[in-house]
Amino acid sequence: MRGGAIMTGAIKTKHILVVEDDEMFRILLRDMFWIHSTDHSMIEVITRRSLAEARSYIESTQMPLDVIFVGLWLLTPRIGGIMVRDMSPTLEFIKELKSSERYKNSTVVVYSRFGEKEFKEKAKEVGADHYLVKGELSPKEVVDFVETL
Repeated sequence: MRGGAIMTGAIKTKHILVVEDDEMFRILLRDMFWIHSTDHSMIEVITRRSLAEARSYIESTQMPLDVIFVGLWLLTPRIGGIMVRDMSPTLEFIKELKSSERYKNSTVVVYSRFGEKEFKEKAKEVGADHYLVKGELSPKEVVDFVETL
């Protein structure tokens, strides 16, 4: 059994957390599992729009997470309320997950518009298991990928 998947006989429910500040991609990821999964009743997708919301969810739930999708360049608040795109908080978030006893076996997938080699390497260095570039795979291919994990 990988991550926190719940097994009941032959039934396995995958719990997926999507952390993405772009509402369109949050909806896309959530809905593509419903539309394209082999058995959509066996996948639960939870979405959060920021790392702060994701941390709050993780701290407050007992729900195991099998797969965590996270955007690389998320909007991050700075002093004075200014929002900037920054990958450092995402990298720190991945490090925290992979060093925690509870989520070290969860599969972390960076899902980003940016496919540059240096970004992929940085994500892998901190513990990301996979790096997918938005638009390189169809929604069905992303679902098939997750179903093989």
